[in-house]
Formats: sequence, structure tokens, C-alpha cells
Amino acid sequence: MHLRKIYIGTLNLVERNLNTLVQKIAFIAGLILLTIGVFIVMMAPADFGWEPRSRILIDRETLSVSAGWKTVSGKLVEEILKVETPLKYDACWGAMPPFFGDEKDFVITVSAVEQSSPQKPFNFYVFNQVNFDLWEAGSSYKAYCEYKGKTSVYFNFSIDSKENLPDVIYFVVEEHDLGVEPTVLVNSIISWTEKSSRTDCTGYVASTPQVLIGEVKGFRLRGNATESNGNRFNFYIMEYSSYWDWLAGKNYTAILKQENVNSLSFNISLAEDQVSPAFSICFVVENTLKDVDEKIIINAALEWQEKTAISTAFGGKIVGSVIASIGLIMVIAGFASIFFKHKKEKHVSVDDVETI
Repeated sequence: MHLRKIYIGTLNLVERNLNTLVQKIAFIAGLILLTIGVFIVMMAPADFGWEPRSRILIDRETLSVSAGWKTVSGKLVEEILKVETPLKYDACWGAMPPFFGDEKDFVITVSAVEQSSPQKPFNFYVFNQVNFDLWEAGSSYKAYCEYKGKTSVYFNFSIDSKENLPDVIYFVVEEHDLGVEPTVLVNSIISWTEKSSRTDCTGYVASTPQVLIGEVKGFRLRGNATESNGNRFNFYIMEYSSYWDWLAGKNYTAILKQENVNSLSFNISLAEDQVSPAFSICFVVENTLKDVDEKIIINAALEWQEKTAISTAFGGKIVGSVIASIGLIMVIAGFASIFFKHKKEKHVSVDDVETI
């Protein structure tokens, strides 16, 4: 019986030593496989591609701008002229209003109506200062307008430029029939077209591109602009600093300039060094119409390409992952078996060891 216990104890000792050797080999092999798998995954060759990117800069922004030119008027005279013998005529004059900006299209409108009942005929003249003096002196003259034997007149006439405007205009009522003294109400206004200030007839919206990280190329600016009622306008795209030069009437540089359009689309290539954090794009509209306000709707987006890594050895990554997974399992199994082995050995009784 004693020999039998010795034999069994010897077999158990050999088995324990053999298991320990196998476990060590499996553990080391697992570490090797795990390392190889991770290395394959990390070192799998990769290629780089260019992916399209975009960002909306302006989304249906509406710019409301006043008319570029406005009709303005001022009264010259409103007076009753009564002809009395022996002078045989009566006259009045109206001074021109002051002009300081861009004015054009000067029109003088006149009405003269005899106030008696029944109405009396009269002669009517409109002069500048020089020709009124000539007419009054009985010399040859040139009138803006001249009517004879009328009981009422309504008319207008144009003066082509601000330089040709007289300082004053004379309105003259003269008796048409000897001894018949007409009484005439004279009304006159002057109207003109005046250019609006640029801040009133223009508008802008600015946008700063986002800060781009990494390697980028192929910047394009795409978008459109449309007047809500189909009216025509001028459209500009420029950098923020150029916008203020343009607004002040100085020399400026425009990325895009389109004039006299009611809608447009744009697709503009931008240099790579332009699109920086300090680069601010202004979309500017200008109303050039007379007495018509406008609303222009703008859309714009920035597009570019961004460099990204694309693996070309996907199969290698799969193989590496499988090998690494097997190695990890073997390492965990090795740890577990060693842990439970030592735990079991701690519970072996002292009597069994002595018996052996």
C-alpha cells in the first residue's frame, strides 16, 4: 500500500511539471502572437485620397435696398399775376433750389389759369434772367415757353444738365387784347432725379470661412442671387477691406462683378492662400433703379477637398486582428491557469505531502 502511494504521487508530480511547461509555452506563444497581430494592424500600408467638403456661408439672406435714384421736387412759384394798365404785363420769379450731389433729369412743370368769369385771354412767357431783360427792353429774346391768346395753359419743359440751370426763372403774364386785364394764377414746380447715398441703395452680408485643419485644396465659391420681383441690380463679391474702398468710391478689387442682372449664379475658384481665418467674403448688392426699392435673396457655399487616409491593405488588417485576438486569448488563458494552479496548490494538505 505504501509503494502504491509513492507511485501515484510520482505520477502526479510529473503531470504537474508537464502542465506547467505547456502553460508557459502557451503563454509565451500568446504574447508573441499578440505582438505580431498588433504590428500587422499598425503597419498595414495605407493610401491617401481627397474627400469633398462644403460649408454653407449664406442661407437665403435677404438684402433690402432703397432705389438708387429718387424723384425729388420743389416749388418755384405759386402766385396770382394781375395785369394793370398802363404796364400791360405782370411778372414773378422763382429761385432754383440748391444742388450739391448727383442730380439729373430736371423738369419744370407750369400751370397758368385765368381767374375771371368769363375767362379773359392772356399771353404767357417763361424766361431766364437774361432773356427776360431782353424781352422787357423790346429786343430779340428766346423764351423757354411762349403762349398767346390762352385762358389757361399746362406744360412742362426739360433742362438737360445742372450746368444749364438758371439761377432764377421768370413767369410773365401779358394782356392779349388791348385794355383787357387778365388775372392769372401761376403755379410751377421743378422736379429732378437725385442719386441716393450709397449706404441707402446698397447692402452687403459678410461671412468668414471656418478654420481648416489639415491639407486642403480646390476651393470653390458657389451660389446665386435673385431679386424677388425680377428687377435688375448690380452684384459684387469682394473681400471685406475692398468693400469699404468701394463704398467710399475708391479703387477696389472684386472677386466677381455682375451689373444689370435680375438673377445670377456663380461658381468661382479661390486661391488656397485666400481662404484663411482673416479672409472675410462680402456679398454686395446695388440698386440702380429709379423710385423702386428692391429685395435680393442670396445663397452661397464654400466647397473644397480635404486629404484623408484610406487603407489599401484591408485584408492585412483583418489577418492582424485575428492573430492579435488569438494571442490575447492565449495570454488570458495562461494567466488564468497559472492563477488557479497556485491557488489549488495552496490548499494541498500537509499530510499528503508527508505521505508521499
